[in-house]
Amino acid sequence: MVWLLPVNLDTIRAYSPLPFALLGMVLAIVGLTGRRRGKPMAVIGVILSCLAIVLSLIMVTLRS
Repeated sequence: MVWLLPVNLDTIRAYSPLPFALLGMVLAIVGLTGRRRGKPMAVIGVILSCLAIVLSLIMVTLRS
C-alpha cells in the first residue's frame, strides 16, 4: 500500500528490494542447513533470492 501514499519514492525505489532479497537469502540458507523437511522449498528460496539480488543490483546500476 506504500505506492498509494503521496510521496516521491524515486530516490529509494531502486534500493527497496535489496533488504528483502538478503533476508530471503539468509532464511533460505537457514532452511538448507540441518535435517529438516522442505529442502526443495529452501533451494527455490535461494534461487529466487539470487534473482532478486541480481535484479536489484541492475536497478541500482541503471539508476546512476
